[in-house]
Amino acid sequence: MAQKFGELESASQLTCMVSLFQETTLIATRLDERKALMGVFAFAIAVRAAVLIVAPSAFSSDPDAYRALSQSLAQTGVFGITLGDLPPKPTAFRPPLYPYLLSWLTPSQTGQLSTFAVGILHVVMGALTSLATTWVASRLIEKNRIGKASIVAGLLVAIDPILVQQSTQLMTETIATLLSISVIAWWVGRIGSENASRNAGGYLVLSLLLALAYLCRPTFLVWAVLLTLASFFAGSKTQLTQRFKHGVLTALLVVVALAGWSWRNASAVGHPIWATSHGGYTLLLANNESFYDYLRNGNWGEAWDAKPFLEAYVHRFDGDPTTTEFWNRDWSDFEAPADSQQPLITEQGDDRRCYLAARATIDRQPTMFLYSCLVRVGRLWSPMPHVAPGRSWAKVVIVGLYYSALYVAVAMTLWRLRRRVLAPKWWAILALAITLCGVHAIYWTNFRMRAPIIPATCLLAAGVIVARPEKDPEAGDVADN
Repeated sequence: MAQKFGELESASQLTCMVSLFQETTLIATRLDERKALMGVFAFAIAVRAAVLIVAPSAFSSDPDAYRALSQSLAQTGVFGITLGDLPPKPTAFRPPLYPYLLSWLTPSQTGQLSTFAVGILHVVMGALTSLATTWVASRLIEKNRIGKASIVAGLLVAIDPILVQQSTQLMTETIATLLSISVIAWWVGRIGSENASRNAGGYLVLSLLLALAYLCRPTFLVWAVLLTLASFFAGSKTQLTQRFKHGVLTALLVVVALAGWSWRNASAVGHPIWATSHGGYTLLLANNESFYDYLRNGNWGEAWDAKPFLEAYVHRFDGDPTTTEFWNRDWSDFEAPADSQQPLITEQGDDRRCYLAARATIDRQPTMFLYSCLVRVGRLWSPMPHVAPGRSWAKVVIVGLYYSALYVAVAMTLWRLRRRVLAPKWWAILALAITLCGVHAIYWTNFRMRAPIIPATCLLAAGVIVARPEKDPEAGDVADN
């Protein structure tokens, strides 16, 4: 009897020792993961801050009028453009999120945007993007642990040429990329988890992130629609009513943001513009006689000279831009008649005129339009930027080699994953890729416009260093145990 009791006591002690060892190992692993995350965050902070320090012209230009909009908001409370001493004119030319954020960095005493504060904002957003990418990579390619591949993914985001360059500009790439990886992180952490169906209110977080993304870039509205549908089909084992609830909650705040922005534009601009009044121009920029002629006759790798287009564009109210003759005319010596009266131009009317001109070009040359769509998608994913004035060949080659190597690594990881990338946890990334390709196939694009999907590209590239693929029907992991 005593012998049996001693055996039971020994077994109990052994079980306790094993349990203690497992808990100690888990704590040590979590500490190591926290150190890794802190390391990625610190590295990203250092890289992005160093770039701003050495960049002589960081935030000096305002190509998209975000500085002007933010300063108008800070000084007058009007989302508009101020011309001289005139009151600011309300506009829907740009989406509102980024200018509103910048307006908080504009001291009321000076009324001038603080570039130092913008620099801090961009550095922090860039570091958070690297951090989120590391976490997402650990869930998708390393079986819920932060290993070498996850760390490499975060580091690649920190040094990415497009993201680094755009972090020095008053443009939306930095915040748009942070929002996109935040949505992906929510999706990866939520879909397929045990609490996904029970805590439906968590889908409001996804809805909020998508609403902010839409207010940053209207392109993301397409992504929101796709993810709303995906949230319905992702929970195939969940009851139909619960899945319907997920879809409704995902769309809820996006619809609120859409209605709010449209209502604001109806009251301030005179038309319920749901996106921006800039869409017609970007469509026309991508579909005009000059650009189509360039595609037909230009040399490979040669940048399009937009000067003829721009010279004609400024005269769009002096003729009919829906005709071929308008775009082929030499406007350099044009002089308006002395008694001519300029038509009343509204923001929405100008946007519509551009849409009609682009549509007319597409209708005249449907085959060239289809070819131009392929060209634009190719440029969206191109590893090499165009050689442009002021851009050295050395930089073009270095960037091209970097992205070419990255794409090779992405292709290798995709080959190892195969159909596993079609698993629900990958749907947010797939939907984003479809969104960017679909929208930018039609509208003007260049390779910086793929910025929102760069974190996903980096984590796929980092997946190539994982030792051995392992089948995971839920996440499509490539990690081994």
